[in-house]
Amino acid sequence: MFPGRDAYDFRVVKYKGESMLSWIISTNEYYPDHPGGKAVLVNDKYELVNTTLPLFDTPEFNIHEYNIINDGASVLTLYSNPVLVNETWIQDDGIAEIDLSTGAILFRWSSLEHISLNASNFHLPKAGTTSQKRPWDWFHANSIDKNADGDYLLSSRHTSCIYKISGSDGSLIWQLGGKTSDFDHSGGFNFSWQHDARYRFEDKTVTTISFFDNAGIGMTAEDKTTGNWSRAVVVELNTSASPMTTRVLRSYDRPDHETSIARGSMQMLPNDNVFIGWASYGLISEVTQDGTPVMEARFVDETMSTYRSYKFNFTGRPSLPPVTRSIVYGNSPKTANTFHYCSWNGATDVNSWNLYGSSKNSSDSFTLLANVEKTEFETMYMTRGFVAYLYVEAIGADGKVRSRSIPTASELPRTWIGTFCTADGICEIDEHDESLQKPEHEHFGAKLDHGMEVTSLTKDALDEPMMLGIGLLVIIACAYLMVHLYRRRNVVRYKHVE
Repeated sequence: MFPGRDAYDFRVVKYKGESMLSWIISTNEYYPDHPGGKAVLVNDKYELVNTTLPLFDTPEFNIHEYNIINDGASVLTLYSNPVLVNETWIQDDGIAEIDLSTGAILFRWSSLEHISLNASNFHLPKAGTTSQKRPWDWFHANSIDKNADGDYLLSSRHTSCIYKISGSDGSLIWQLGGKTSDFDHSGGFNFSWQHDARYRFEDKTVTTISFFDNAGIGMTAEDKTTGNWSRAVVVELNTSASPMTTRVLRSYDRPDHETSIARGSMQMLPNDNVFIGWASYGLISEVTQDGTPVMEARFVDETMSTYRSYKFNFTGRPSLPPVTRSIVYGNSPKTANTFHYCSWNGATDVNSWNLYGSSKNSSDSFTLLANVEKTEFETMYMTRGFVAYLYVEAIGADGKVRSRSIPTASELPRTWIGTFCTADGICEIDEHDESLQKPEHEHFGAKLDHGMEVTSLTKDALDEPMMLGIGLLVIIACAYLMVHLYRRRNVVRYKHVE
């Protein structure tokens, strides 16, 4: 939908009673369509429902938060705006609550107007080293939430502090952690460089919140590590006591006892389990409330990471139909095999495919070739025989048809043109010729799971000289394509996210 853009804070949200997908699209100076980024909301058909642009006086969309609340009435976002203060460019991070229907700003709050620069744990750059594009990131807001009373919960990574902010006048109600915490930490509770702070419960005396405690940012001068490894925590705050106190209700350590030096998330699931995104290596885990492991997974490539991770139920039913492709191999229609490929990008409830084929020179008179179990993103199937046209039906678990593709003509061997078929791909076939190998419907062909099987079947269909010629052409074409793409490549700069 948005080529050349990274996606952040990708999640399922409720909008006017329906489950939809929202995410933030990264900046990209090479693309004229909102190079400063934006946030989008799409329905289950992947149709664009709403777009939120950066605030009019900010250069780009802050990629940390797009939190739709109140069934889509408004959205909580963060913004970053470079400001020149005493010859030093400083990043002014803030809160913006926006009406999704009108785009009106319902609430706006600035960190520079309410928090002292001395609260920062992030080093002050040397004089003359900051610029409008590289300001001092002293605050680094990374999550925002709102309670029933209209007050906000804001997490600042670079002050290692969580703030409760009045929704009426923007004043600080309390601050947890950091250099000037309003809470008694004598019991040993501490955290640093945190992410994803959320309200969980609140009454007149107690507030319960959850957040991801990074506990460190690696071996740097300003690390100020507060733990041996990262964790996700649920903390009860007694706001009626004097001084106010904290009590850790639950704590979930990172499974491999390492530190997530950036990013991270914690989600409470409907079954009371906890789903945690540890960011580095794409590590995710799910545990019960008492910490019993339910699942754990990570990327194979350890250079890859995520910002946040979520677990949701979502049924996607794209408005576009499934896509098919059929390729015919063989020296003639009498000895041909036809390979079929089908997929439906974005569909989440397809269990199998009904494949319908026709060997006539028209798109009617189709017969069922097979019902094939859906495998991975793209399902592949082979029929022994010449199939001129194909369409498929996407079948759900209930056996009902979800959608069907448009009938398409199969791709024919070039050697057939002028011999068996016209330049337009119309093939003259004698249907009464008993020597013609027609598609085998009785055992529905052979399901292919490995490339070796494809190679073997292709060799059966083609003679050796033709295979060598095709192989040489493929090598030449691939080499040309690689050189062409290398010369015209569009490099998108990597942007580190904390």
